[in-house]
Amino acid sequence: MKMMMKVWRCARLLLLSPLLAAAPGAVQAQTAAISLSGEGPYYRLALPLAIHSLATAGDLRDVRVVNAAGHTVPRAWLRDEATPVARVTAQDVAIFALPRHDDEGAAAADTAVVLMLKPDGALALRAQAPRPASNEAEQWIIDASQVKGSLLQVRFTLAPEARGVFPFFLEASDDLRQWRAIGGEEQLLRLEQGGQSIERLALDLGRVRARFLRLTWSDPQRTVPLAGVGIDSIEEFEPVAPLEWQPALKPEHCAADHCDYRLPRGLPLQSLRIDLADVNTLAPIRISGLRDQTQSAPQSNPVPLNPLYSLRHRRQAAKAADHTANEIPLLDTVVYRLTQNGHEIRSPALALDGRSHDRLRLRTQGNISALGATPPAIAVAGTPRTLVFLAQGQGPFALRWDQPAPDTAAPLALSALIPGYAPAKPLAAGQASVTLADAAPLIAPNAAPAPANAAGHDRKWWLWGTLAIGLLLLGGMAWSLLGNLRKAGGSEK
Repeated sequence: MKMMMKVWRCARLLLLSPLLAAAPGAVQAQTAAISLSGEGPYYRLALPLAIHSLATAGDLRDVRVVNAAGHTVPRAWLRDEATPVARVTAQDVAIFALPRHDDEGAAAADTAVVLMLKPDGALALRAQAPRPASNEAEQWIIDASQVKGSLLQVRFTLAPEARGVFPFFLEASDDLRQWRAIGGEEQLLRLEQGGQSIERLALDLGRVRARFLRLTWSDPQRTVPLAGVGIDSIEEFEPVAPLEWQPALKPEHCAADHCDYRLPRGLPLQSLRIDLADVNTLAPIRISGLRDQTQSAPQSNPVPLNPLYSLRHRRQAAKAADHTANEIPLLDTVVYRLTQNGHEIRSPALALDGRSHDRLRLRTQGNISALGATPPAIAVAGTPRTLVFLAQGQGPFALRWDQPAPDTAAPLALSALIPGYAPAKPLAAGQASVTLADAAPLIAPNAAPAPANAAGHDRKWWLWGTLAIGLLLLGGMAWSLLGNLRKAGGSEK
């Protein structure tokens, strides 16, 4: 009898264990190996954006670092909105018109002749140097030597009557001799078309560090005098990871006056590009973030807001008729793709607020056909988050993400993780890296979501198969037990 009870317990465990593993709430731990370089004991780890599609929490609170014993090591986020470590400033800077030149050597010579450095490092015109008329200048030197921190964007002021498209190249230097390009060809523009007026007088500098900028007009026949230049900068002591752009997305759904785009899950949106399919298209639009009906409130912001968003856009409360409780207005803008004087000009990338949204909505004032016969594609970019951790215990170390255990320590403040840490001092830490080799794409672009009943159907057949295998195992064990009992009864006789 005791033998039969033991057999029954074993069989019950065999039957229940696969069913429990298949239960909807069961989550298995997932890990990826971490490589370390440099001196510890602290290391900084830039997380790939794909982690947002794997983690179970939008704020990545289930993402942690474990040692060889499987214990969670102390960690902190390098940047946290609750503890800002940056200051954004805006200031006007001095500009200098340079005469026309024939080649690069002449340009450097002209710069040396016209300009001189003052004791504080700022630029000034030499007293004996000729001053070219600003409308004849083919180049402009922008003095950013008195700007502190990294350069966020440069803002140009043109004469009120200036109209047209003015292509140019921008370069950066620290000594007025060696110059490096900042991006490719850009355009200043001020146009009026179809009753709409558009301007593009600011350029994202991508947090470059430089003492001087040089603007060179691409076409000497299409120049415009600069009335002034301003620079917005940000003072920060920890470098920011560059934006990671995701593959282009086509609309998931379009209605009479808007198109919706399914976004990568949990991705903090820092920048947006809108790719209009048709040339000579211009339309004002409102961009909104959408959350699914199943969410009662928007997710908390896991990363600091994009400073360019607050500089360029003022968030306006939309009318009740324009949005629902699940629609969060982000910005109003004009998108365009135009051909002017043989040049194609497109609306620039738009700074977003750094929050994650389930979908993005592009709403037009009239019919959605204002954006062209073919709805536009979009591309979004985010900034990877950086985790700082203490290499406590024995390695190797691994990144782990799953449902956090009850005793899992929450991330600390950076000042608590590193005694004596101050935002004004660079962080002394080694480098760590991780590759999510088995990570699935953030989303399957333009793929229709699988119906819920189909997923349930597949799960049902899987569970029935598991149950059948368990019953076969139980029957085999019962048959073996009965055979042993028969043999025991025969021996007693």
